[in-house]
Amino acid sequence: MTLAKKRPPSARREQRAKRATNDEIVDTGADQPVLSIPGVKAGAAGGFGLLVLLLMNLLSLPLLACLVVPGYVVVLVVTGMLAGLLANDQLTTRGQATWIGVTAGFVAGICGGVTAVLLAAFGLMLPNLGHGVLAQFSPAQLANLARMGITPNTIRLAGSVLFALLLWGGAGTAVAMILSALGGRIYFRLR
Repeated sequence: MTLAKKRPPSARREQRAKRATNDEIVDTGADQPVLSIPGVKAGAAGGFGLLVLLLMNLLSLPLLACLVVPGYVVVLVVTGMLAGLLANDQLTTRGQATWIGVTAGFVAGICGGVTAVLLAAFGLMLPNLGHGVLAQFSPAQLANLARMGITPNTIRLAGSVLFALLLWGGAGTAVAMILSALGGRIYFRLR
């Protein structure tokens, strides 16, 4: 009984591609990374969608709050699908479709985080959390800070900005990456 030598995985892949295409070797593209330009473009579009939803969230209409949260999910999944659409010819595997969706979600999440931080800096977003940070200081501490030039309004705005950065910049970006990766996989499955 003789033992046959094992071929490296790349040789096996080339041999399978050769058999599949009548002795013609084709490049499957599995080893080539997907360009991230389509992901950045789709992420910018998704960031604009998040900007619109964040601004809509500031309006005080009765039924609008029920529509904004599902709107976030739809915008982020569609962002991943748009990234897949823009990189259509370059996608050869599900992993590449997922990665292009993650790239788009990262860009959209960062855009949403920057928007949320700017809105919080102007006092339009998360004001109650800023008041909660301000409530942690005693009157004596507030008097000492006021002598140094730090007003209670500055502390309130800093608290709002910090929570906007944590919620939208950190957790929001992670959720955006997950939902956009799902959108990229959905696009790859449906194309």
